[in-house]
Order: sequence, then structure tokens, then C-alpha cells
Amino acid sequence: QAVNLNRAGNMQKGSFSVCPICGNVLFSLGRGAFSCCGVTLPELEAEEGENEHAIHIDNVEDEHYVHLDHPMGKAHHISFLAHVSSDAVQVVKLYPEGDAAARFRLSKGGRVYAYCAHHGLFARKV
Repeated sequence: QAVNLNRAGNMQKGSFSVCPICGNVLFSLGRGAFSCCGVTLPELEAEEGENEHAIHIDNVEDEHYVHLDHPMGKAHHISFLAHVSSDAVQVVKLYPEGDAAARFRLSKGGRVYAYCAHHGLFARKV
């Protein structure tokens, strides 16, 4: 299988940024300087989640069921879940008091991301 080394042509080489003021989520395929609410947004670096930030993936029929055992209070919650494959980005916005869970179209490969409003971005390979 050929690997696309062109950063702007491979969805899996994209990056997330989140505004610390309004929570706006940006996904970029290339390098750039992005700002929101007057703040320059850094590119987030994902860590592998442990404990409450561990990302669980179950295959159910034709979907990935992604969930975390994470508190969902107003100050500390999972703000969004995303699945990034070589050809698509799927993002589900989550809200406090809801579940830290979402379903994504089944695909081989890629990464699932979870953004904790208090601790940052976490990822797991599919």
C-alpha cells in the first residue's frame, strides 16, 4: 500500500486546534496560523489516554461505538469525539451531562480522538 507523504493530501496527517474561550474546533490539513476570539490557536498534540481518558472502541454492525468512562460535568467533560481516516473526518460534538460516546462509520485504520475540556486531546489507533 502506497503512503501519501503529502501532508495536505492525507487526512490522517491533519491537526486539531480548540479555542480556549469559545470552544470552537478547527481541523487543518496543512500548516497555518489560526486564531479565534483574538487568541492564536496552537496545534494540539494527542496523548494516549489512560484511566478516565482511555478510549474504548467496540464494533457494532457497520459502526465503531466509541466511549470513555469520563465525568461529563460542566467544567470537566469530553467536548468532542472524532474519527480520522485516510479519506474522511467525522466529528461529534458532546455536551456536559450527556454521555461520552458516539458512533462512527466503520472503516479500517485511522485514529479516534477525544478532547477533554480540562486535560486536552487524546487518541487511539483503530
